[in-house]
Amino acid sequence: MSSLFAEILDKIDQVPVRRTDVQRLLGKMEHDLQAAENEEATDWIIKKVHEAILNGCTAVMAAQGYRAKLGSWHHYVTIRFAQLASPEHQRLLDRAEMLRRRRHQVTYGASFVVSEEEAKGVLELARRLAPIFKEAAMKAVAKGESER
Repeated sequence: MSSLFAEILDKIDQVPVRRTDVQRLLGKMEHDLQAAENEEATDWIIKKVHEAILNGCTAVMAAQGYRAKLGSWHHYVTIRFAQLASPEHQRLLDRAEMLRRRRHQVTYGASFVVSEEEAKGVLELARRLAPIFKEAAMKAVAKGESER
């Protein structure tokens, strides 16, 4: 396994790279983003955007032959993988990590109130990350296919 991911190696498994799996995850990311854009309830926008970003991060992982082990931290590990794999997008991915925490607070915490401004901000984050995830995932798949 790559030393790039040393800090999370005990929380990820190697898996076969399958273009169809990566494409399915990217399609789900786009579907979830579209659902978030059509949502009126701001707390649900947060949840749907988080799911879209998580699917994008999962596609990046799958394209490189990894997946997060199941556990209470698998969302963190999935986003952390993307941060480690794409340091050039650190600021955006740091915001994705903050969104993960915020989604947890909205879903399980006492505060489920989300302002329209916050909802617009997370939608913009997802719109910026979606093409980054797609490019990174498809580039990794193509690289893997050329190495076979």
